[in-house]
Amino acid sequence: MKQEILLRTYQAGDPSKICYFQYKLYERQYQFNGLYEQEMLRGMAEIYDDLEGNQMWIAELDGKIVGDIAVIKKGVDRAQLRWFGVDMDVQGQGLGNKLLTEAIHFCREKGYAHLFLGTLDILKPARHLYAKFGFHLVESELYNEWDTSREMYHEVWECELK
Repeated sequence: MKQEILLRTYQAGDPSKICYFQYKLYERQYQFNGLYEQEMLRGMAEIYDDLEGNQMWIAELDGKIVGDIAVIKKGVDRAQLRWFGVDMDVQGQGLGNKLLTEAIHFCREKGYAHLFLGTLDILKPARHLYAKFGFHLVESELYNEWDTSREMYHEVWECELK
């Protein structure tokens, strides 16, 4: 019998687990180096900066983290989508859609009119989902700190929430 993926908001201790989950996911899928983990660790504390304006969702299957997404308030009506990841073993089952839907619903509830995110051009499935949800590319620059073996671009995508 197939278990259902449960979606919940984060609890104390979860942000460190998400750093590890994200690092292992991108190491496995894209061979990112330890500098990616460093970036995660630096940014993750932001979740605690505004307990009302920020939120993170964790997807679990049989008690194991299989996905996550977060929203970080960046102004009165502006927020950043962060730390979006779906385990390779459950990709293609709609979890990314579910996580993005939850995050955007939260943003609308909080009155955020502008949502932005940073991604990489090599993350094709995520970029496809962002476009599906109304995001558009606004900036692109060469970036290969996390993987010096290939050329990739850091991108900024934005979405107006109406």
